[in-house]
Amino acid sequence: MVKFRFFFFLFLINSASSAAITVAAHRHSTSESHCKTQKKAPHSYSLELSSEYSLPNKKNAKISAIELHQLNVFDTSLPEEDNALFRFANRAHITTKPDVIKSVLLFSEHSDYDPQLLIESERLLRQQSYLYDARVFAEEDCNGNIIVTVVTRDLWTLLPDLSFSRSGGENSSRIGFRESNLFGYGKRLSLTHIEDADRSGYLFVYDDPNILSSRYRGRLEYSDNDDGERHHIGVNYPFFSTHTPKSYGFFNYGNKRIEPLYENGETVSEFEQDSQVSQVYYGIGKAMHTNWTRRIIFGYREQQDAFRQIKETKLPIAEQRKLSYPYFQVQWLQTEYIKVRNFDSIYRTEDLNLGWNINTQIGYSDESISNDDTRWVFNTSLSKTHHTSTKSLLRLNFTLDGYWNIESDEAENLITQLNIEYHLNTGNYQSWYTQLNITHGKHLTEDKQLTLGGETGLRGFPARYLQGDRRIILNIEKRYYWEYDLFQLFKVGGAAYFDIGRVDGKTLFNANHKFHKNIGFGIRMAPSRANSGLVLHLDLAAPIDKPEGVDNLQWHFTVKNRF
Repeated sequence: MVKFRFFFFLFLINSASSAAITVAAHRHSTSESHCKTQKKAPHSYSLELSSEYSLPNKKNAKISAIELHQLNVFDTSLPEEDNALFRFANRAHITTKPDVIKSVLLFSEHSDYDPQLLIESERLLRQQSYLYDARVFAEEDCNGNIIVTVVTRDLWTLLPDLSFSRSGGENSSRIGFRESNLFGYGKRLSLTHIEDADRSGYLFVYDDPNILSSRYRGRLEYSDNDDGERHHIGVNYPFFSTHTPKSYGFFNYGNKRIEPLYENGETVSEFEQDSQVSQVYYGIGKAMHTNWTRRIIFGYREQQDAFRQIKETKLPIAEQRKLSYPYFQVQWLQTEYIKVRNFDSIYRTEDLNLGWNINTQIGYSDESISNDDTRWVFNTSLSKTHHTSTKSLLRLNFTLDGYWNIESDEAENLITQLNIEYHLNTGNYQSWYTQLNITHGKHLTEDKQLTLGGETGLRGFPARYLQGDRRIILNIEKRYYWEYDLFQLFKVGGAAYFDIGRVDGKTLFNANHKFHKNIGFGIRMAPSRANSGLVLHLDLAAPIDKPEGVDNLQWHFTVKNRF
C-alpha cells in the first residue's frame, strides 16, 4: 500500500494538467484499502484543486513512522526529460538532506497524530525555496497507528545570477551567483554585482532558515555601493506555525545611500540619507477557537534617519528624525487555506488563504529618550480574500502607516493605501484580473515621494514619471495560463492589459491632474526547475494620448513573485 501511494503522489507532482490530478484522485479513492477515509466537501471555487486524498480521521493515535520520498529535479522516466543534459543535472544536484525536510515538519515519529499538523506541514514545505512541490499523506498501520509519507520534488538551486532588466525606460543588471540550498542543508548564499538607475555595487547575503537544524533563523547581509553601504544582521525564533507559542529575536540594519527626487521621470535633486535601525522583540501566540490564532508582541525599536546635502542637491532636504520607542503589536490570523492552480503563478500548486490577517502596532517615542519630537508611531494592516461567486474572487489589502507628532499636533509621513484585486475565472487556462490601488500621503517629508510610472503599474510610461502625495491606478488584464513547457524549464503564460492612473497633490514643480493611460501585452514565464516562487515578466506597452517626451513604446523585463 505504501508503495502504491508513493507512485500515486509521484504522478500527482509530475502530472501535466489539473484533469490528470482529478483522474488520479478518483483512481486512488476507488482503490482497495484497509483504511477508511473521509471525502472532502465539494469546493466552492472553480480554480480550487479537487481533493487528491483524504487523511485518516483517527483519534488517540501515534505516528509510528515517517517515510520520505524525495524526487530529483528532472523526471528522467518521461521521454521529454530523458536527455544527457537533464541526466547530468540530476547527478550533479545535491538532494536536500532528509533532516532538513524533517526540520520543517510540525510532527515527529511517536508524536500524537493530528491531521491539521500534516496539512500545515505540507504548506510549509511548499514555502521552501529549494522545493517545487510537496505532499504529506497518511495511512493507518496494522496496530492502529499512523504511517506518514512525505513526497517532495527538489529544485536546481545553484544558479548564475545574470539578468538585464528594463522597466519604465531605466536599465538594471545583475551578475553573480546564488545558492538557495547550500550542500543540501537549506542555507542561502549569494554574491552579486547590481547596477540600476540609482546605484551600483556588490551584495552579499547569507540566510539560514534553520540554524543547526533548529527553528532559529539568521540572516547576514552586506552591500558595498558607489553611494554608500548597507548591512543587516539578525537572529530570531519565528512564529513558524499557527500553533507556535512564542517568538523572539533581534536585528540591526543600516543603509547609507544617495537618494534621488524625480519629476516627469527625470532626477531633479539628490541627497544623502543614512538610516540606522535596531529592534528587539518577544511575542506570545495562542491558537484560539476554530481556525483563529492570536499573537501579542512586545518590542523596542530605535530608528534614526539623517540627511545631508551633496553637490547634486537642488531642493530642500528633510530634517533629521530619531525615534526610540517601546511598541505593542497584536495580530489576529484566520487560516482558511485552499489549494489552487493558475492564480498567482502558472501550473504550480499555490496555497491561498481565504481568512483574515489583521495586524496592528503602536509605539510611543518620548523626546526625553529620542532627543527629538515626541511621536506616536503606528502601523495597521488587514487583508482578506473572499469568494464572490464560484468563478470569482475578491482580494482586499489595507494599510495605514505613519506618525503623530505631539509637538506639532499633526500627522507626519502618514500613508494610507487600499488595494483591491478581482479575479474572474473564465476557464482553467484564462481569467480576467482587475486591480485598483489608491494611496494617500499626508504631510510627507522631503525624503518621501509617491511616484507613478512603469515601476508602479503604469507600464506605458517611464519609471517615476509622475510624483505627488495622492495616487490612483487601475489595471485591467486578460490573463492566459498556457502551461506551455519551454525547454522543460519554464511554464509560459501571457496577458493583455489596460492601465490608467494619475497622481496629484503636492509636487516639486508642476501640478499633475490628468489621467494617463496605456495598453500593452506581456509574456509570463514561471520557472519549474529553479526559483519556482518567481514569475518573469516581459511587457510591451504603448501610451494613449502620448505626452511630449514619452516614447511611443515602453518595454519592461522584470522579475516578480506574482503573475
